[in-house]
Amino acid sequence: MNAFCETSPHLGPTELAAGHAPPTPPHDDPLDDIYGSAPASPTFHDASLSNLDTQRERPHEILSDLPSRRRALDTDAYREGLANSKGQYVQEGFDEGYSLGANLGMRIGYIFGVLQGLVAAWKGQNADLYYETKEAYTIAQKELAIQELLGQQWVNEEGIWKWEVHGEEDDPTFREVAEQHPIVHKWTVVVEDMAGKWGVDTKAVENVHHDRTEEQS
Repeated sequence: MNAFCETSPHLGPTELAAGHAPPTPPHDDPLDDIYGSAPASPTFHDASLSNLDTQRERPHEILSDLPSRRRALDTDAYREGLANSKGQYVQEGFDEGYSLGANLGMRIGYIFGVLQGLVAAWKGQNADLYYETKEAYTIAQKELAIQELLGQQWVNEEGIWKWEVHGEEDDPTFREVAEQHPIVHKWTVVVEDMAGKWGVDTKAVENVHHDRTEEQS
């Protein structure tokens, strides 16, 4: 009896030596046979967060780019408009400005020529008349400077003269515009009066040149 008890297995709790834990039973996952036992991949979750962040950040990027894009479009439009209109309007403006400037130059040259001739004629002959004509020539140089004739007082921002012009035809010529400039007209009258007072024919040289031209033709 005692022998049987000693040799029969112990049905009570199993006592294991220290450091030997029982084996862990396998984890029962009802979806293992479908998806496997590998841990769930975080790819979908991370991609969703990444796309959400991108969608949140993209509107801010687009809004921040609007001012620079608008400036670039405005600059391109300005350059294109300038290139298209430059050939048309610049040439027209040059033609008008050149024609008016040339006629003003001829009238100023005529006035200076008469005054220089009078100064040379009276030098050594009559001191009073010499200083009178020399002083008139000095004043004329200041008043007939091109920046004075075409300043804001006489020409507007669009390049149109402000003085009144009367032409023989409906549209006055640039010669008529130049001759009727108030300052040019003033000095034309001055030199012609001075020449007439002293018996000087201001048309003499012009008449001689005209006669020679007719003889050569």
